[in-house]
Amino acid sequence: MKMILQRIAAFRLEAAPMIGCLLIALFAATGTSQAATSPRKDVKPKTPTPAVAAPETQPALPPGYRLQEGDVVKITFDATTNLNTVAKIQLDGAIVLPLVGAVKALGRSPVDLRGDLMKQYETLLKGEEITVSIISAMTCVYVSGAVLRPGRISMERPLTLMDAIMEAGGFDNNRAKPSGVTVLRVEDGKQQHFKVDMKKVLSGRTTEVFYLKPFDTVHVPEKTFNL
Repeated sequence: MKMILQRIAAFRLEAAPMIGCLLIALFAATGTSQAATSPRKDVKPKTPTPAVAAPETQPALPPGYRLQEGDVVKITFDATTNLNTVAKIQLDGAIVLPLVGAVKALGRSPVDLRGDLMKQYETLLKGEEITVSIISAMTCVYVSGAVLRPGRISMERPLTLMDAIMEAGGFDNNRAKPSGVTVLRVEDGKQQHFKVDMKKVLSGRTTEVFYLKPFDTVHVPEKTFNL
């Protein structure tokens, strides 16, 4: 009996290192599994980057530009944003706005229109800031004479005289006389004539820019030949 007990004790001593190794391996595998499945506390979830709206572009306006029939304007209120309005100038020269109704815009600069709106909304909104911006100019000019494609040119943006001629296909080199270009304009019921030497513009001898107004007529004369 004593011999049996001695053999059992000896077996335990021999098996102890093996059992210890098995337990260490088991704990290591369990820890690795938990580390793989449990989120790390020190890693913060990525916050999605908010979408940034593209900046709103406005047409380049010549100095002293006056609003014309067909122009589209945006009226923005600093605090009462539900009143923000995009309006097209109608045939009667007015735009229609919330709370105040029809407001004359034709022939006024954006600065003048803003000043008028500030007065009209003063008592309603207690002097809230208002911004007036032009989204597009939708009027037109006409080009005739010695160009490749004479006709109506849409004025979706302010146009220079050179812009309009290029939109009409450019000068007809066989017939055109660039030095005698004429612009016809009707203002206050009277017709005005402006003669522009585009030959100087083409050669770089002048840096002056001639801006057209809605419904101007550009005429490119033909060369005269002496027989």
